[in-house]
Amino acid sequence: MLALLLFTAVLLVSVIVAVWPDTEPAQEASGAEPDRPGPDSAAQPPTTLEGAMAAQLLHGEITVQRYRHTLELLAARDDEEYPLAAPEKGDFSAGP
Repeated sequence: MLALLLFTAVLLVSVIVAVWPDTEPAQEASGAEPDRPGPDSAAQPPTTLEGAMAAQLLHGEITVQRYRHTLELLAARDDEEYPLAAPEKGDFSAGP
């Protein structure tokens, strides 16, 4: 009877240890950089013109009207360089 009680207690403790969440995140234990943005990521300059325009808008360097006008010009330029063709009516080859 005592052996059964001891076996059950050991089994219970081993299950609790196996299931218990890790108190220290794996990234901190391995010394890896976290994936979430931090203060260093905000210092990186934007890599696209749209990103640069958004940054200027947020910093108050340009007005909303200027931002919209510039994005309209960018959209028109992209439309000329990379035109999209709509499928003909009744053409289901593009999918549903």
